[in-house]
Amino acid sequence: MAGDGDNDGVVTSRPRIVINFAVSLDGKINPVPGRRVGRFVMSRGPEDWRRMRVLRNEADAILIGAENLRVDDPALSLDPDERDRRRAAGQPLPARIVVTRRGEGIRTDAKIFDPTTGGPAYIVHAATMPAATRAVLAEVAQLVELGPELVPTEPLLGWLRGTLGARTVVCEGGGVLVAELFAARAVDEMYLTVVPRILGGITAPTLVAGPGFDPDQIPDAKLASVERVGDELFLRYEFPPSDTAAN
Repeated sequence: MAGDGDNDGVVTSRPRIVINFAVSLDGKINPVPGRRVGRFVMSRGPEDWRRMRVLRNEADAILIGAENLRVDDPALSLDPDERDRRRAAGQPLPARIVVTRRGEGIRTDAKIFDPTTGGPAYIVHAATMPAATRAVLAEVAQLVELGPELVPTEPLLGWLRGTLGARTVVCEGGGVLVAELFAARAVDEMYLTVVPRILGGITAPTLVAGPGFDPDQIPDAKLASVERVGDELFLRYEFPPSDTAAN
């Protein structure tokens, strides 16, 4: 993984944060709870999957929230050939990180914790995580305590950059975690796949959740690229840097 400083010797306070999502035409990232049957994948085509793997290849760490882990159980892995190549060359695999308050509903058999499929697993949690839960989860992941009741965003970013040494972090949801990153002005890029599906539902999860923002609180993004593959659109947006943005 990258060291604490960039090539010019400047130490940055946070990593570059890249958001990656696929959304329906009506802005949902998952069906309404209760309407989902079995495993759900938003994109029906191979291109979104391919691009997701490309982004993961560029990451030092892949970050998700606990709800994502509970609902989707992602492995956060690279292609097997790329994993084998890196291991043969002695190169690290991206760290796999889940953020939670108390560790509720996190299963020890989740794919993220399988050491054969990816890099080291970390559970970043608040001090409120019960001792019994810690004892169980410590068997499958490295535990990192940040914050008394919630995991605050600024210390999380500082840990990612300073302790873990991550320069680029790909966040794959969920909406609450993404909202907190936006609130901290920590999002640098967003890759958005728009798929031709309608999911509907007032309670269906969306890309950015949380309490919401004032209309001008988050600066407008710049559309850096747009590509069409079949009936899907692949958009890349850049957000204005904040004072703590990585170089």
